[in-house]
Amino acid sequence: MEKEIISSRQFMIITLLFSIGTAILFLPASVTIEAKQDAWIAAIIGVVLSLPLIKLFVAVGNRTPTLTFVEANEKILGRFFGKFTSIGFILISLLSAGELLYFIGLFMRTEIMPETPTIAFAFLFSIIIIYAAFLGIEVFARSAEILFPIFMLIFIFFVICISPSIKIENLQPIMETPKKSIFFSMIRFISLFSFPLAILLTIFPSSVNVQKSAQKGFYIGSIIGGIVLVTIITLCILVLGPENTASRTFPSYSLAKRISIGNFLQRIEVILATMWIISIYIRTFMYFYAAVIGIGQLFKIKNHRPLIFPLGMIILGLSQIVHPNIVHSDIYNRDTWPIFSFVFMVFLPLVLLIVAKIRKINGNQGNTTNSNCSTQNESGSNNGSATQGAGSNNNVNSSQSNSSSNAGNATQNASNSNNVNCTQNENSSNNVNSTQIDSSSNGGNTTQNGSNSNNVNSTQSNSSSNSENPSLSKSDNASSNTTLNDSDTGNNPNSEKNKESPES
Repeated sequence: MEKEIISSRQFMIITLLFSIGTAILFLPASVTIEAKQDAWIAAIIGVVLSLPLIKLFVAVGNRTPTLTFVEANEKILGRFFGKFTSIGFILISLLSAGELLYFIGLFMRTEIMPETPTIAFAFLFSIIIIYAAFLGIEVFARSAEILFPIFMLIFIFFVICISPSIKIENLQPIMETPKKSIFFSMIRFISLFSFPLAILLTIFPSSVNVQKSAQKGFYIGSIIGGIVLVTIITLCILVLGPENTASRTFPSYSLAKRISIGNFLQRIEVILATMWIISIYIRTFMYFYAAVIGIGQLFKIKNHRPLIFPLGMIILGLSQIVHPNIVHSDIYNRDTWPIFSFVFMVFLPLVLLIVAKIRKINGNQGNTTNSNCSTQNESGSNNGSATQGAGSNNNVNSSQSNSSSNAGNATQNASNSNNVNCTQNENSSNNVNSTQIDSSSNGGNTTQNGSNSNNVNSTQSNSSSNSENPSLSKSDNASSNTTLNDSDTGNNPNSEKNKESPES
């Protein structure tokens, strides 16, 4: 199947929206339970500590730039251990995709349509995910580009509208929370914000066109996503208060209900739901796509599309059994998920990086080279043709033919070698064939033969031609040899007047 490529800008947008994901609704309550009014401090520390994790992911990706995360496991850890760790990575991706479908159904039933069963929302959203997976990562990236401005406009509008309800006293007293509580809140923030970014190794850097720009996009997208989450957490504390924020299931949605401008612009909380649906669409797709691609590569299936529909039905079923109720979901995300995600999304990439360094697996090995070819024609007095080719892999192959007054065929080969062996044969029957070999780098042997096979028909009434046969050998090392042979004859021994030379 043809490999799909996205731009570095598209990758940055995917990183930004993926890092926000479900955290925009659930994270304020999860962080505020422990840190209280200092939850915004824990969030800022979490964003800063996420940068070394992103550096870890970038380093792992650079070790195997043409492979996905599943392929890198098998290459670095070997066939057995690589498949074993890949299975765990695929399972956590499938489980997370099913859990996000559960959150979609739970949110829509709790806040918007209480009489509709959750499976109806999960089924409708799964259709979108399956269809996006069929279209491929390129189409998905373009859809993310379209949704990103909508997301940012809604976010800015939301912040402006909620600003009149801010109460600064809700942040006081600052730094009163014990350091242990801030630490646990920070761990929960990182587990939902930066740990899942390892899923992006499925497309980074193997599916991104410019790797250096993609690395910057990885950092920029994560930082902007972190700023959005810190802003939402801070606004929840400033408007709702720490106790009210910690006690609500969807505190940011409750925050949007407080928007009231002139007793006219009210109950516009659906705009926040739009932000959340956009971000959860990006995250759910990436989990599902990682599972589909991972299974296809694990079993050496060239075309992964037949796997999409069955796996789509699997995550739909998982959405109905992954959490029996909201209490189980809260306990899982608070206590189990940080450990589970740390093992497969932080510890595993760290092991891969260490083993890759030990085995000296570097992304610079096996890189393909670019080649540029050019063709040039030159004519002197009669006819002439010259062909020249240049390659960018430190090798230059050029073939040049020039004809001046009579007929001449010259072939020139240049290769990068330090040792040069040159052989020159000359035949003088109205035609001169010379071979010049120029070499200038590591070992190479070149041989030049001149023959009268490619000759130009010429008729000469008075044969008084001057022919030169140069043979030149160069070496860029300490030794250089130069040989020059000149011959000046009035008539060649094998030439006749008013007689056409034979063609071969």
